[in-house]
Amino acid sequence: MKRIQEESKMESLQDKGIKTLPDLFEYSAKKWSEENALKKRHPWGYQEISYKEFNRLISFLGTGMILEGLQKDDRVILIAENSPEWALVYASVTSCHSTIVPLDPALKENEIHHLLLHSESKFLVTSSKIYNNSIEEMHLEGVKVILIGEKDSDESPITIGEIMAKGEKSINEGESIFFQRKSEISADDTAAISYTSGTTGQPKGVVLLHKNIISDLDSICKRVPSLGNDNFLCILPLYHTFATTCVFLASFTTGSTVVFSRSLKPNIIIQDVVEENISVIVAVPLLLEHLIEFMQPGISNNPAEGKFVSRLMKRIKSGVSRLFGKADTPRKAASKSGLNNLKLCISGAAPLRPDIEKSLVSAGIPLIQGYGLTEASPVVSVNPPGKSVFGTVGPPLSGIDVEIYNPNEEGVGEIVVTGENVMKGYYKNPEATKDVLKNGRLFTGDLGKMDSYGYITIVGRVKSVIITSGGKNIYPDEIESILNRNKFFLENIIVKTEDRRGNIRIAAIIVPDYDAFGTSKEIEKPLTEEGIKSVISAQIKEISDSLPDYKRITDFQIRDQELPRTTTNKLKRHMVSWIQE
Repeated sequence: MKRIQEESKMESLQDKGIKTLPDLFEYSAKKWSEENALKKRHPWGYQEISYKEFNRLISFLGTGMILEGLQKDDRVILIAENSPEWALVYASVTSCHSTIVPLDPALKENEIHHLLLHSESKFLVTSSKIYNNSIEEMHLEGVKVILIGEKDSDESPITIGEIMAKGEKSINEGESIFFQRKSEISADDTAAISYTSGTTGQPKGVVLLHKNIISDLDSICKRVPSLGNDNFLCILPLYHTFATTCVFLASFTTGSTVVFSRSLKPNIIIQDVVEENISVIVAVPLLLEHLIEFMQPGISNNPAEGKFVSRLMKRIKSGVSRLFGKADTPRKAASKSGLNNLKLCISGAAPLRPDIEKSLVSAGIPLIQGYGLTEASPVVSVNPPGKSVFGTVGPPLSGIDVEIYNPNEEGVGEIVVTGENVMKGYYKNPEATKDVLKNGRLFTGDLGKMDSYGYITIVGRVKSVIITSGGKNIYPDEIESILNRNKFFLENIIVKTEDRRGNIRIAAIIVPDYDAFGTSKEIEKPLTEEGIKSVISAQIKEISDSLPDYKRITDFQIRDQELPRTTTNKLKRHMVSWIQE
């Protein structure tokens, strides 16, 4: 492919002497010394950290943690909300020849305890809020707890502020152990253990080497060479590899600024985009769905707010349409809105519904879809800006090979990835590692197909495919996506059932959107259970009639509780089953 060949000629990070994460932090501090690396708005004002200052703080915290007993190759759990301090801890630990273990702040006490034991971590860095809610009562032994934030009492654990003060004092007195440790790190050393979100059972610890992450960053920047001197809006939780690589580390690779979002509320996100001159948004589909719903005229209960958003949408459309080849005139300044700075919106971590993709593109949002998984550091493919193909996740990144393994007559097979971005393996789990890593090839468990230009379309998961008695393959994700467009369905999941003769059939578990039922003029009032069931039955029949016979939904059940999902909105299929009536 011509585009990929062009990318391969670009100067690599390795050519710049960047082989490890501390190399990256050192390089960025020298190249963009006085530029803002991190920025967060507080009620009292802005917290801004330059690249030079960030690198200095890394040495203070790293030295302080070594003085507190941090050894080479020790694991350090980091479980905290997004903040500049989160990024600082990540950078300091990975620069100390130690391993960072980021965890989801939403984990329950038992889950934290299990992963703490499994990872054999010697340190745990957390926020005051999470410490008070989940950690304090654990009575941990042999684990050093460090707080991000202020102490509540004299009995509270030591804070990163106190540790940095010790580290700064020690460096000023001539201590150099941190710099020695940093210089000994090689590309083949472990940087992070990232636990998967567990869609099919217990989470597994993905071991990522420095070279895995640096390689992926290199490939991303070659695919999206326009990145540079940008303002990245940090919305996604940083513990997730997608956000770590594509927001935090990608900004350091390109001399950009990470601006921490104040809220997940769509109206606040839009305000942040405008007021902070955001040029790059990295998001998951669920967030984009909420944004597009908010942006649609009339979605707000406040007429003035609805008109404001409508005006903003018009300005976005006029300002960024050029990026999609819809206009050949220069971008017009979006007046006082500031939205003309938004040049890229990247969607990943889960499939984006086709209707949402169409809505975003038609609104003029400069959207590109990508695909990846934690085991690949995480990005495997992404659409080239200006050359996106609707419904696809783009061609593989430079330096990454993708094979469609054992394709069927439709060209659908398992996606197999080879490249330096592929993980070392699962921590303390050789059997699971053998299942997915074979001769350096990563069997992703994802089903997809590839066109003649190398663009990949994701179809579903190997373990979720349903094979009919007639040998036909049914991909639940495909049908779920169609059902999700129905206004009366809050969410759904497709499951396998059998008829009286033992033939495989598919059925749907539907979570109704009761608000939609209540506000619809088409539905007879007052609402009754039978009335709702009747409407759902009619809707499913209408949808099924447009599908091939073997894909038609033969039965359905109604659930009132929302379906179990990971924090990136992936269905936990193993936790949902058909109830035999």
